[in-house]
Amino acid sequence: MRHPLLTWLFYGHVWIALAALALCWQTTYLVTGDRGLYPCHYFVFFATLGVYTTHRALSYRRALGQPTGRRYRLMRSHPVASALVAVVSLTVALALATQFPLAAFWPVVFALPFTFFYLIPLFPGGPRLRDLPYLKVVWVALAWTLMTDTFAAGAAGGWRAETLIRLVLILAVALLFDTRDVDLDRRQGVRTLAAERPALTRQLAVFLLALCGAVGLLVYPSAQSGPLLVAYGLGAAIGTVTRASWGEDYYAVYVNGILLLPPLSLLL
Repeated sequence: MRHPLLTWLFYGHVWIALAALALCWQTTYLVTGDRGLYPCHYFVFFATLGVYTTHRALSYRRALGQPTGRRYRLMRSHPVASALVAVVSLTVALALATQFPLAAFWPVVFALPFTFFYLIPLFPGGPRLRDLPYLKVVWVALAWTLMTDTFAAGAAGGWRAETLIRLVLILAVALLFDTRDVDLDRRQGVRTLAAERPALTRQLAVFLLALCGAVGLLVYPSAQSGPLLVAYGLGAAIGTVTRASWGEDYYAVYVNGILLLPPLSLLL
């Protein structure tokens, strides 16, 4: 991944922020049938971009600038630009937040602790949420579900079974990413299923992605459940062949790309 634009797209967290926006759009579309983009979608995009860029900076500083992975090189090569992306994104998100009633923000309020304490110790000298054995993927799934589904559904005026599907989808993708982070987690003393049973982790992720498609068949009409089944099936196929040996580009493009498959299938 040598082109600067591709580097910023996939390692500057733009790709993952687009996935968050797309999933937020998926929820509002499934609730209302409206295909439009609204402030709630842009709020989730900029909040995700700002939070992920900030998290990367905190992770880089915690490791004293020693990580050599590609996802850290952008932070090391362009610290000022990365900081600017984080500050501008969070500022725009805060500006967009003024357009929503306070009652719409309870999912965001619940997501904040999972986001903040994921990399910040719960108390001085204490563990971070990601340090708690086997629960790292759970915090990610809860935060993403609250932001991309519960918040979006509330803004659209209702909730559907998509909340459960979204939780399972994010959990599956987070499990796949744990297969990439085994060495890092072991160095930091974090116990994960992927570190102890990598094959089982992949199998569980594939099962969860297939489960998303099966539940979709039960709760959505064929015009929606058909494309979603194809999307989750493609995601399961990606999960089946996922190995840490494929490298960071594979995870950044394809594993993150699993999140974009369901909304793109609906859009197409």
